[in-house]
Amino acid sequence: MNEPILEGEEKNVMKIKVKDTNELNKMIVKKGFNKTEFGNEIDLSHSMTNQITNGKSQPSPKTAKRICEVLECAWEEIFTFESEDEK
Repeated sequence: MNEPILEGEEKNVMKIKVKDTNELNKMIVKKGFNKTEFGNEIDLSHSMTNQITNGKSQPSPKTAKRICEVLECAWEEIFTFESEDEK
């Protein structure tokens, strides 16, 4: 259940961020995928796959989990959290 935000209270929004896009892209290639195939495997469009793998968009928690499953790696190897406050 969503709790209401009280006046003066800030909501701490966390975003998932790719640590190193070059490393992520190497992992994709090492698993034998091109970007289109990888996008199909993680159920994303080619455009959104490119945006995530180039660091221009953040994956949802579900997508981040799926990426780790397909690449057979730990979440921490690819992703980190970024708080809205850290921007």
